[in-house]
Amino acid sequence: RTPVTPLVTGGLLELGPVAAEVGAALMYAVSILGWCSMARRFGAAAAIVTALALLTYPGYVLLFHELSSDAVFAMAFALAAPLVARVVERPTAGGGVALGLGIAALVLVRPVNQVLLVLAFLPLLAAAPWRPRLQASVAVAAAAVVPLVAWAGHNAVRGDDFTIARGGGATVPLFRAFETDDIVRPENGPATRELARVVARKLLPNEPYRSYGIDLDDFFSSGSARMHEDLTVLSDREWGWDDDYAHLARVGREAVLEHPGAYARGVARDFTRMLVWPLYAEVPDGSDSAPRVLAAAAQLPVPSEGEPIPSARESAFISTPDGRIREVWSSATEHRIVFSDPADAERAAEIDRRVNELLSNLPDREARPELVDRLNSLSRWYPRPIVWVAIGLVATLVRRRRWLLTPLALSAGALLVLFATSLAVYAVAQYSVPVAPAFILLATVGVLGRLGPNVR
Repeated sequence: RTPVTPLVTGGLLELGPVAAEVGAALMYAVSILGWCSMARRFGAAAAIVTALALLTYPGYVLLFHELSSDAVFAMAFALAAPLVARVVERPTAGGGVALGLGIAALVLVRPVNQVLLVLAFLPLLAAAPWRPRLQASVAVAAAAVVPLVAWAGHNAVRGDDFTIARGGGATVPLFRAFETDDIVRPENGPATRELARVVARKLLPNEPYRSYGIDLDDFFSSGSARMHEDLTVLSDREWGWDDDYAHLARVGREAVLEHPGAYARGVARDFTRMLVWPLYAEVPDGSDSAPRVLAAAAQLPVPSEGEPIPSARESAFISTPDGRIREVWSSATEHRIVFSDPADAERAAEIDRRVNELLSNLPDREARPELVDRLNSLSRWYPRPIVWVAIGLVATLVRRRRWLLTPLALSAGALLVLFATSLAVYAVAQYSVPVAPAFILLATVGVLGRLGPNVR
């Protein structure tokens, strides 16, 4: 995991439920102010309309009612926006360093933001002599890469893996191919056939697969997140921790190459959904979606969340290079974690205690159904992200002002993040809301913006 979100959310929870609520409110306020300050560079009218658009955006309000990486990402993206404007308006090495550090912070909030490293080329498009543009571009790249390399080195020392976030090979494109698009099949290629042999030998004969009657066809057609999690641990055990899921990445690529149309349609569908779907507040009703129950499992407890098995055989969170922590099943539904080293058991118990302490500091006020209904109704009618993008692009084509480069760059970066996200996972509205203010900025500045005193 990358560290910024845990530090922010954990720090707030450490201070208690009131601090968590106040902190989330402050993140919301800082985000609004960040985008308004950006719009102010292009005139008072653009700033006022941007402020009104964000303050009346139900999805943006709802985002900060959940203490998650989405809210932290929204605030970090708002704070990074003025840094983009700075290197476009006046490219300098200092401005480049500031933007590079901002990009590194965004990556350490959410790893998919690594695609924003392309912003290192942005200073080259500024209206300035070539030397400061080149210096600023190099400064962006260096300032972004150095902290990320340092974090990867930290992971190498602590976790024996030189990476920003472990698990990329098991996610891109395998997660989407396996769980969403249903295109992973043993006949796709040699890597998938080898995986199928390992699954048949080391997963299916064991619990919970044995009792729930899961065969090879069921496994690869399940679209189960729990089975995907078992693939990650299976990869660690079979191909080694140092493989870093390279074999699973090959399986994902084989699926895409064998079924390119299905994968492309899935990516396009979910990319579009993230630009169209509003964010609704959810009130849990305690019900699960209907699972597919196999005949052999008819007398067993029905798995939750519509899954075909009650749990992954082994959680990816307990996987270690030497395998000294493992999960042992005593029946089709009962399992426990076993530690080879008693010190690990003590440490795990301490971690669980600390996590429970933090979770107990989550605000416990119940949802107000009438307010939820009102917000959801407003979300239904509020303009979707794609509407703001369309308005902004049309206004840009009509006005053709060079100073629109900043909102265009921010919107392009936001779209790139959403596209990279859709390459790996299915659509969720929470993915698009943090970057939607960039689209609002593009529309308001495109229609109402003018050349301000601080804009070249």
